[in-house]
Amino acid sequence: MNISFRHTLLSDDRGPLAAVMESTGLFYDFEVDVAMEVLNTLLEQGEQSGYSVVIAQDGTQPVAFAVYGPTPCTVSGWDIYWMAVRDNLRGKGLGSLLIEIIEKEIFRQGGTDIWIETSGREAYFPTRQFYEKHRYRAMAELPDFYAPGDSKVVYGKNVSLFR
Repeated sequence: MNISFRHTLLSDDRGPLAAVMESTGLFYDFEVDVAMEVLNTLLEQGEQSGYSVVIAQDGTQPVAFAVYGPTPCTVSGWDIYWMAVRDNLRGKGLGSLLIEIIEKEIFRQGGTDIWIETSGREAYFPTRQFYEKHRYRAMAELPDFYAPGDSKVVYGKNVSLFR
């Protein structure tokens, strides 16, 4: 594996990034569609979109990514909107590298709090463990948010003392 990271989204990335999301078996089809809309907005509007991206690639092939940006109507909050690692590479540290890169960038830009929303479904248990491993705390759970039996779990982390 020859992993590198970049902060630039290319129009040719959309198909491979959708495939990364689909490979996980976690995202509903409409969630992949919404993520692609967000990426299209980033391509069209750039920095003005309010979104940033970090893409992990093996050679030239995107294998993981995250989309993040300032939380609207907050002074220094940020959201991680989407994060996915190709299924056959999960558990190899790529997600940890992505989140470390994002946290450093958010701190560099004056961010203090990071928010992540995820599903409460059983299939997302490893995802929630991942966030907790990285010192995110479950702050709220909204039952039946995404669908009956599929709650939204909101995680938060303060990075104002980031080192």
